[in-house]
Formats: sequence, C-alpha cells, structure tokens
Amino acid sequence: MAAVGERHITKTDLAELEVRLTRLLQHYATKEDLAELKATIYQMEGRLIKWMVGILVGSVFSASSVAILLQRLIG
Repeated sequence: MAAVGERHITKTDLAELEVRLTRLLQHYATKEDLAELKATIYQMEGRLIKWMVGILVGSVFSASSVAILLQRLIG
C-alpha cells in the first residue's frame, strides 16, 4: 500500500528506467575498450623511451662537440 505522496511503480516507469539505463550504460568502457587503451599506452611508452634515448644521445653529442670546439679554440 502506498503512503501519502507516494505512488506505485508502473510498467511504464520501469520501461522508462530501462531506456535511461541503456543510454547511460552505452557510455561506459567495456573490457575490450580498456584492453585497446592499455595497448595504446604501451605503444606510446615505447615511442617515448625511443625519443628520450635519441634526445640523450643528441645532447651528449652536442655537448661533446662544443667542449672539443672550445678546447681547440682556447687551448
């Protein structure tokens, strides 16, 4: 029995709730979505490491070149 100000839930209410939940759940990530995201992150991590090593090697080469140039000019 419903109290004052309350009403019984009808089949229409349940159908509307089901539609709203379906729309909401469409935006949630699935296991496949998360697996794809994880693979993308690992690929980007590999690229980032390659760039960091390349920049490190380039920096060492540049610093060595400047040091040798200064030694020849000054020394």
